[in-house]
Amino acid sequence: MIIDTQKEASTLWRTKMLLIAVFISMILMIVFFISLSPELKKIILGGWSLLFLLFYWYQYRMEYTYFYFSGNGKNLIFRFYSMRNFYGKPKSIEIAKTNFYKYDVIFKFFNKKEMLVLYQKTPKGIAKYPPIPLTLLTKNQKTELKRTLFAASGGRDSGKTH
Repeated sequence: MIIDTQKEASTLWRTKMLLIAVFISMILMIVFFISLSPELKKIILGGWSLLFLLFYWYQYRMEYTYFYFSGNGKNLIFRFYSMRNFYGKPKSIEIAKTNFYKYDVIFKFFNKKEMLVLYQKTPKGIAKYPPIPLTLLTKNQKTELKRTLFAASGGRDSGKTH
């Protein structure tokens, strides 16, 4: 099974760039081409800026992340990078299916941001990986991912969601 959110990630990236262009264009239009009183211009610019900042704050908190998963073969392969900034650092986790122990799903930010936590068996015990945001995955992709990880863990997951 392969999951790849490249299409969703590129759509989100284009949308963010378009919104930046629209925001700058609107500010330039209001400042230079629309004749209003200075007080009304300040109110409009303040409101427009507040909406823009709220949108970006929400985007930042949701931590949209490009996500690739392959459960084919002997290894579970996870590749991902945050789309919070312009140049997210790609990360990769590769776990042999024989060493995969379990997974957890946790929810953050008003239960809107779903995060995947992976556990691997090592000679020193169980290793826990940092959470991976699943925000760009569709509901079906999340279901398939969980089903694959549940099978790979031999039926072990904590079942907890917090």
